[in-house]
Amino acid sequence: MSTKTFRSTWAADLKRALGFPLLSAVLAVIVGFLFDNYSDLKFLASKQGRENLSVFYYYFNSVSFGGMFSTYLFALIAALPFAAEYAEERQSGMALYLVSRSGVSHYGISKMLTAAIAGGLALCLGSIIFVAALSTQLPLVRPSDLVEHAGLPYDALLASGGGIRYFLAAWYLLFLTGALWASAAMCVSAFAPDRYVVIASPFLLCFLTVQFARLFRIPDAARLDMLLVGRAQWGSEMVSLLLAGTVIALFVAGLTFVFCRRVKGVVQNGFC
Repeated sequence: MSTKTFRSTWAADLKRALGFPLLSAVLAVIVGFLFDNYSDLKFLASKQGRENLSVFYYYFNSVSFGGMFSTYLFALIAALPFAAEYAEERQSGMALYLVSRSGVSHYGISKMLTAAIAGGLALCLGSIIFVAALSTQLPLVRPSDLVEHAGLPYDALLASGGGIRYFLAAWYLLFLTGALWASAAMCVSAFAPDRYVVIASPFLLCFLTVQFARLFRIPDAARLDMLLVGRAQWGSEMVSLLLAGTVIALFVAGLTFVFCRRVKGVVQNGFC
């Protein structure tokens, strides 16, 4: 199959993913931030709250310091825009037709790449909108944040540029997080072609990953999930960000390989 065929296949997938499905996921991310910060957000109505709180305070306590919605439900939300597409196409009978047109490799790579991009954008854009809205009432960072965050990962980024460099790094890590969980969900769809199982699978995988790390007392510095939420740093800030991108790219590539092999086997058995 030609490169032109892949481009047309990928363009069609992106068109389906980057519309209303992505918008609904972005809104779900914003709602997750609101629920994680519900009690603290009430302080914005008071003068004392506006004088002592910052955008960083809300973001860090939601994403980095263990907000329930951002810790587990963001993984599920990342799967909403596109990860269940293969399951739906297989159930409708369209998958076999589409595979015959584009080939297994182009079909599988297009599905996985679109899922990763859509999942990453959902978490990243939802966070950007939340931060932008909150910054109309609060500064990004206050001096007290710098003191409390001193010695923690990415403290140098927080202390420079008024905090914007820290948020750029945080959004990058959120994009990687969404790409990872959406790709994992898409891979699950090749084995369990049910939309609800696919969308729920990142939540379960995320929960099991966290519990496994706690059970075996894996240090934070060695945990990928801690790196992705900004609570671990591997080397300097730039090295850490590059390593995070490399690790996630390798994970997505491996999941794509598994997905394509599974789809090829399903096609050969005539069940795609």
